[in-house]
Amino acid sequence: MAKKRKIKTKNVLLMLLTVFLILFCIFMLYKIFSTLGDKNSKKDDKKVVKEQKSKKKKEKVGEAPEIKLYGIADMKMVKNGVYEEYGAAAIDKEDGDISKSIKIDNKIKKDTPGDYVVTYSVTDKDGNETKVERKVKVFEVTEKDKDGISVFMYHYFYDDTAGESGETSNYLAKSLFEEQLKYLHDNDYYIPNMKEVALYVDGKLDLPEKSAVLTLDDGEVSNYTIAYPLAVKYQIPLVWFIVTSWTDVTGDVQKEMYNSGYVRYHSHTDNMHEGGCGEQHGGKILCVDHDTGVQDLKTSAEKLGNSDALAYPCGDTNEHAQAIVTEAGITLAFTTEFGQIHVGDNKLALPRVRINDGIGLNTFISQLK
Repeated sequence: MAKKRKIKTKNVLLMLLTVFLILFCIFMLYKIFSTLGDKNSKKDDKKVVKEQKSKKKKEKVGEAPEIKLYGIADMKMVKNGVYEEYGAAAIDKEDGDISKSIKIDNKIKKDTPGDYVVTYSVTDKDGNETKVERKVKVFEVTEKDKDGISVFMYHYFYDDTAGESGETSNYLAKSLFEEQLKYLHDNDYYIPNMKEVALYVDGKLDLPEKSAVLTLDDGEVSNYTIAYPLAVKYQIPLVWFIVTSWTDVTGDVQKEMYNSGYVRYHSHTDNMHEGGCGEQHGGKILCVDHDTGVQDLKTSAEKLGNSDALAYPCGDTNEHAQAIVTEAGITLAFTTEFGQIHVGDNKLALPRVRINDGIGLNTFISQLK
């Protein structure tokens, strides 16, 4: 009997020991996992703090800058034509004018018809970025010009719709000019720039049969008050031949017109728009000292930022004048001789089609052909 109690006591002790060992193991496991949990918790806390700091760094401060696109936002260009970049301006509320920081990404393939975009992007000091796009459609010329392109010549305008009248035949009624622009727009005429005109005359560029150029001489105020708004309305770019000693192209009005993309400035000399040579209309360039004439045209080109084209003052030319134009580096020079321009013409004596007051739409259309 005593032996049985002894065995029973031993079994109870073993059981208690086993329970103790199990509880001890559980306790140790708890401590281990608790320690790991604390470590992981601290890691997670550090991670959260780090992410919060990173997030704060990434958070943008202030508003994104604004980009104002200059030139035509949705334009067309003939295959192998010349894309002219007008640029853009960028203003930021905190940083001010950051236009110089604009990056331009131009992926136009001028020899491959298709739809392209030119992307303008700028980032301010706070990391705010803005992007805008200019759409450019490069198209294949299917109906090529074979018989010449009309370069029209205008001077001044008056608002007949407001009861005004023109002082001379050089003044064209607003209503007539509007009819002409509307016709060009509605019939999808292509208006090449002067670099494209030069390539055309050299036989290096095909222009559509429906092509025309509109030029305005002198830069009189009605060009701004009447012609310019109509050019924007009907999306027809105009070439302004200006006397650069008379007109400052850096002025607010002149910059507004240029930045629209519907006014392209070219030279009417810097200070030679006067007679006195006793030859034809007597334009000064016909007899001015060679070096003086060259310097005048170089001054004009510097003010304009290009030497693409010139309209002779008073409209006449001779070998002396053409030698001046050549040395000054001018590519094209236009006279007032009547006619269309053709492939192979003398690029320094190109004709134009004069538009005087009273010329109606039917006459204008006949002169396009």
